[in-house]
Amino acid sequence: MLIRVRIALGAALWTALVWAPAQGQGLAEREAVRMFLTRSPSAQESRAGTAVVEAQTASWRLWPNPQASFDHEGAGLTQIARIDQPLPLNGRLGFLRQAGAAAVRAAEMQAEYSLWRQCSEMRRAFYDLLLAQERETLVGDAIRQLQEVVRILRERETQGEGSRFDRLRAEREESELQAELVSAQAGTAQTRSRLVSFLDTSVDPIAVRAQGDFGGVQDLPPLPELIELALATRQDYQAEEQQQEQFRWQERAADRLRIPDPALSVGFKRAEALGGTRYGSYIGFSVSVPVFDRGKTRVAELEAELRRSSYRREVLDQRIQAEVTGAFEALRMRSRAAVDYRLRFEEQGSELERIAQTAYQEGELGILELLDAYRVHRQSSLRALELLAASKQAEIELERAAGKPVLNPEVLP
Repeated sequence: MLIRVRIALGAALWTALVWAPAQGQGLAEREAVRMFLTRSPSAQESRAGTAVVEAQTASWRLWPNPQASFDHEGAGLTQIARIDQPLPLNGRLGFLRQAGAAAVRAAEMQAEYSLWRQCSEMRRAFYDLLLAQERETLVGDAIRQLQEVVRILRERETQGEGSRFDRLRAEREESELQAELVSAQAGTAQTRSRLVSFLDTSVDPIAVRAQGDFGGVQDLPPLPELIELALATRQDYQAEEQQQEQFRWQERAADRLRIPDPALSVGFKRAEALGGTRYGSYIGFSVSVPVFDRGKTRVAELEAELRRSSYRREVLDQRIQAEVTGAFEALRMRSRAAVDYRLRFEEQGSELERIAQTAYQEGELGILELLDAYRVHRQSSLRALELLAASKQAEIELERAAGKPVLNPEVLP
């Protein structure tokens, strides 16, 4: 009993003096998502891409530019200055305006889906960092526990009550754990840098720490309901529908090329006549004759694009159903494995370590058996942690496939 009390006190003292000040800048998942969606370079790039499409399609609804001309005839001195303005009266501009609006909506939805995919990757990096931190903490706790054991063994050896082998073997185990801690710290630094790469420069790339826990999966909605929700909310699926709408409007606009547009000319005329030079107004009217380009090739091209888009939509339909089904099954199995393992670990892990400590104090077990019990407990704790993290990653993948955080709606700010 005494050795257990001294180990616990030593571990608590080490935590208070060494590890507590190194907590760093805490960052919760919701805050990380908010920063990513509002201030990250990825979010700015997505908005800029939509603005580019909006600017490009703005020219579709503009009237043709007027043309200014000047004619001079030397024989008799006739001069005409005029402005020619085509009049788009066949309805093409109205259809192109609708096509441009659909193109902008498609670009917005594609940008939203791209941003959600990147946000899911950021959430993965967040929980990778949380796992690395928990692994580092777990190894640190094991070192502190073992350091207290080594200190007690040194005291017992000095007093002639302990074995030199026990102390040396415990010190060797401590050295192995120190090396494992360095590896865990390096892994934490790598995952931290990956998380910071998704955020803006206000985040400290060295001191940031993920705050929170892996939680647990609640009751999953039925798979058909999730598939239906994904088909209704996936922005890339909706963007394809908007693109089809764009092609339909463009096809109607191209079909209007067979209807000629008039052009109006107005200006002034200066000419020599009997009695001197005369000045007068000039007005003209012309109509384009659609002999060579009646829009048929453009209509055929847009019909082919529309068929191609419908095929892409079918592919997306199948892909979404497959992605949601796979992510659903993976989450169901991983969450069940995490829960089952944690229940077995809680029933067996602490009891095994407690029995080993008691048996070592009473001389029934040697130091090797005690260290082995510590190692098994540490590995089991790490395994339970990894299963929880894998379940969380599967949860994020399901929400990515669904197009929105269906299981954790509070994540979005």
